[in-house]
Amino acid sequence: MSMLAPMSPSQSATDSWQLIHDDPFVRATNSQDVERVVMAVAARSATPYMELLRSLVGVDDLTETQARSFFRAVVGHQSAMAAALHRPVHVRVAALDLLTTKPPKAGARSDGHPIVVTPSLLEKAFEVATADGVTGLPQRAQFMNLLRHELRQRKRHRICVAFIDLDGFKRVNDVHGHARGDTVLRALAQSARGSLREGDVLARIGGDEFAVLLLDASPVEADAALRRLRDRFEALTAPLGTSFSSGVAVAVTGELAERVVTRADEAMYRQKRARAASLRAL
Repeated sequence: MSMLAPMSPSQSATDSWQLIHDDPFVRATNSQDVERVVMAVAARSATPYMELLRSLVGVDDLTETQARSFFRAVVGHQSAMAAALHRPVHVRVAALDLLTTKPPKAGARSDGHPIVVTPSLLEKAFEVATADGVTGLPQRAQFMNLLRHELRQRKRHRICVAFIDLDGFKRVNDVHGHARGDTVLRALAQSARGSLREGDVLARIGGDEFAVLLLDASPVEADAALRRLRDRFEALTAPLGTSFSSGVAVAVTGELAERVVTRADEAMYRQKRARAASLRAL
């Protein structure tokens, strides 16, 4: 199981091409073009800069003021890159270059040679920039973007989303410390290898909350994958007595990604309450 859904070379090339070109900035080669796109989004949204950054690089945890400031820095960086390379530069390329390139130290001169981001490097940079620092898994923004993409592209295919909440994680942090808690989080990521199906995507979307995207899976297959994952996770963390509760939702045609995740979350809480009641009855 890969942290990101594995792709064949032809599929990877196609998705990378779409990642670069399938957006309103495809012909925005200068600041005036970019401003026209911003104005078009502002006409229908109260938070245009947040929407644009979400579509460009998956960032969705900034205020609109912060997003505006960062976006303006991206536009300036786009102009600088275009001047250095003597060719137009896509806004997303400039945004990722700005995110992944360390600024020069105070008083030092830039070498004037920005990174040239190819489709394959763009895909890798996007993965690294959005990976969780503890587990290496995709984070919420990347997971939601991927789910939205699949809901648009795979309308005739079944899409299952599983929501996972760790049981006993707070106790591990309180009793053994946060370093041991981090090992529990990493254990879940490790457990996914060999227990989830090839192509399933596990992401960390909160402190001790995870989500799994299962494509072309029936609810029975999704439940089986989660049982394998739980068994492996409980074996790895047996001395700490941790487990997890999970819930599955099957996307319906036209459903928003946020609603699918909410339904999976609700299903998880039903399972958590049922397990708690069962333990109290013992």
